[in-house]
Amino acid sequence: MENLPPAAIRKANAKDIDDIMEIERLSFHPEVIESKKVFEDRIKAFSDGFLIAEIEENGEKIIAGYISSELWKYSEEIPHANFNLNHSVYETHSDSGEELYISSVAVNPAVRGGKIGKRLFTELLSRVSKKHKLKSAILLVNSDWQNAYKMYQKEGFVTIDKISDFFPRLENSDSGDDPSGVGIIMRKSL
Repeated sequence: MENLPPAAIRKANAKDIDDIMEIERLSFHPEVIESKKVFEDRIKAFSDGFLIAEIEENGEKIIAGYISSELWKYSEEIPHANFNLNHSVYETHSDSGEELYISSVAVNPAVRGGKIGKRLFTELLSRVSKKHKLKSAILLVNSDWQNAYKMYQKEGFVTIDKISDFFPRLENSDSGDDPSGVGIIMRKSL
């Protein structure tokens, strides 16, 4: 999307929640969408790790995308249960964690193609790395989301594990979800 205005990146706040949920609804299949409470808790628990991208359109600021994260204690062995959709950030987040878990990234489909997701991703890693002593960053991606998977690879993330049947099997879905339901765990040393 060549004519996309530049995006301003800022921390999310409680007033952004309805726009965040609309982007979540537009971006994911209903069985993968996380709850409003999950996102509200992520903002409260770790506001430094929840960013939004705003663009200006017709003199009005519009939220174009978001990225949320939490800090985990670093471990070579990662419990698959930590990756559950709709898990409570309060069960996994630690202010002294050494690993940044990127829990969700989404860009409004109407403005995709302008590298907003990449900017959010890069800005999050930069900001959190300046404030916290991180060993690594970790994320989970659907094996069918090849654009996201390739972006993470370009950013230095490598596959370290897979979770079978993590995502719902949606054979007839046009959402891009993987019919196999495989979640790929990727990690990058920092």
